[in-house]
Amino acid sequence: MSVEDRSVRPHLMSGLGRVQSKDEQVSERLCRKTISRHRVQVDYLLHVPDWDALYQPGLEDLSLPLPRRGINLRSLLDSLLVEYKQQLAQWVIAQYRGRFPSSQAKRIARIWALDGLEEPMGETLNFSEWLEFKERLLSRMKLEHNRYKKAQTILFRRYQSLLHKLVNRQVFDPGQRSDAYQEASLGLIHAIDKVEDSGASFGSYARTWITRQIRNYLMGERFPVHVPINLASRLLREGNEAQRRGEDDKKTKRPGDPAPRTKEELSPFHELLHPGVPLDAPTGDDEAPRQLADDLAQDPHERLSRKDLHAALRGLMSELTDKQREVLALRFGLNEGNRQWTLSEIAQEVGISHQQVSQREKRALEKLESVLRPLYEEMNAL
Repeated sequence: MSVEDRSVRPHLMSGLGRVQSKDEQVSERLCRKTISRHRVQVDYLLHVPDWDALYQPGLEDLSLPLPRRGINLRSLLDSLLVEYKQQLAQWVIAQYRGRFPSSQAKRIARIWALDGLEEPMGETLNFSEWLEFKERLLSRMKLEHNRYKKAQTILFRRYQSLLHKLVNRQVFDPGQRSDAYQEASLGLIHAIDKVEDSGASFGSYARTWITRQIRNYLMGERFPVHVPINLASRLLREGNEAQRRGEDDKKTKRPGDPAPRTKEELSPFHELLHPGVPLDAPTGDDEAPRQLADDLAQDPHERLSRKDLHAALRGLMSELTDKQREVLALRFGLNEGNRQWTLSEIAQEVGISHQQVSQREKRALEKLESVLRPLYEEMNAL
């Protein structure tokens, strides 16, 4: 089980608790319709082009999985659980500070059934229209998400017995069954999140997801280090094929033929299947000590200089007026969203003219420059 899965699973499982007796009367088709509709609604929000710049910072701020080699941002967003998509969409909406297109707002209002909104007057929403739209949308998202969680809980409880059956059938080591059950639960949640509003059997679909999750867990346990599941599957498949070829070669081997290659010789990654060398293992006298370069290492003098500079900057920011600090924070992306605002955006947000914002910024920078110049000259002289 990866560290990432361990950190997120308790949050996912928190809503899958006890189900009241009246929930047994809710039809499975209604649950599937509720989940499918909510998934489509949230997916649309994560495809709004005006919010593209906020998806990556949102993943980082919410400690959600990040893009990695072989998985770009769009593929990652599409693969997230609905729970995480909802969190990211709410974060993006709360952080957005740009001019939102009226046409896009109308489409979102139609998808989320936001009734009672006033018709926008221009091509983009003004400040008051955006506040009303954001408040109504976030409120609707919370309501729909509660319905989704209720439907998810009902389906999970109805198919929970399938988890024990599949785990006991595939996992023979009693010490691994607890972790395998958690992995199987995650597979069932994935199946529920991706269920469609159709007449197809959900039991067969859930069984596929659960079985895949258990098998991936068992494959990962065969390696002493963490290996991507695709590479693990490939290594184990190559090893089994090499073993079969080796047995066939032994049967047909004639005197004088070269010895058949072993599984280790056929796979360039065979060492991943064996434990690593302990750090305290003795080495021969003829082995020269190896030194590994650290690309992230910093010069001590440079690190101390940067530390002094950061301390000086924190002290200087406290000497500025509240209005000057506010302008600099927005202008240079020192706020929560790390987005650099334009002078026009700051003027609209603060409620002053464009010229007044420019004057505040100029006075604040001049004050910082006058005090930082001696420190800057001292750093260059080192």
